[in-house]
Amino acid sequence: MNAPDPFQLLRRRAVRHAFEDGAVDLVVGVFTLIVGVATQRHAFLALAVVYAALMTSAWKWIHASLTSGRTGYAELPDDPSRRLVSVVLLAGCLAMSLVAAVTLTSGSLWNLQHWPAWVPLISGGILAGGFLHTARQTGLARFAFYAAAALGASVFFWLYPFEVWINPSDRLTLSLFVTAGILMVGAAATMTRFVRTRPVVAEEAGDGR
Repeated sequence: MNAPDPFQLLRRRAVRHAFEDGAVDLVVGVFTLIVGVATQRHAFLALAVVYAALMTSAWKWIHASLTSGRTGYAELPDDPSRRLVSVVLLAGCLAMSLVAAVTLTSGSLWNLQHWPAWVPLISGGILAGGFLHTARQTGLARFAFYAAAALGASVFFWLYPFEVWINPSDRLTLSLFVTAGILMVGAAATMTRFVRTRPVVAEEAGDGR
């Protein structure tokens, strides 16, 4: 049997360190909410790249604030939050691109009468894939739960017979809102537990004596 690569083990430990405080969950949840809004207000989608950059900057600040004096610093070759934010951006943009293509063939862009009900499956499948990859990469089970939640929400809003209660476009929006809510609740729980179980080391808490 081949011995495990020590560098791979160190990298996985560093990646887990970046995800264990829940800051990524919060940032990705907020960005998923923004993308959900953008499915109704398309101007938001045009600014998605700007929002994505702001989210990754926010993650760096939140992560540093939580981990400083608690678990130390671990150098990473890339920004772990950027990958998941990019997955969310892809989920929203690809889903909306497919909607545009389908509705345009009907003669009217964004025509609700021809808005495909299965579109949530596109975004949900992409999000689930990104979360599952993160779960495998970090060993953190909560990302597998997020994957199941994203896929479950997309299937529910695809199949449930809402009749006239909501517009066809709301199916995609609501599935993203549910996923965003679960991410933010998970972030709150993870961050609270992290702060409670990882007290600030005395010598790092400040210079005062």
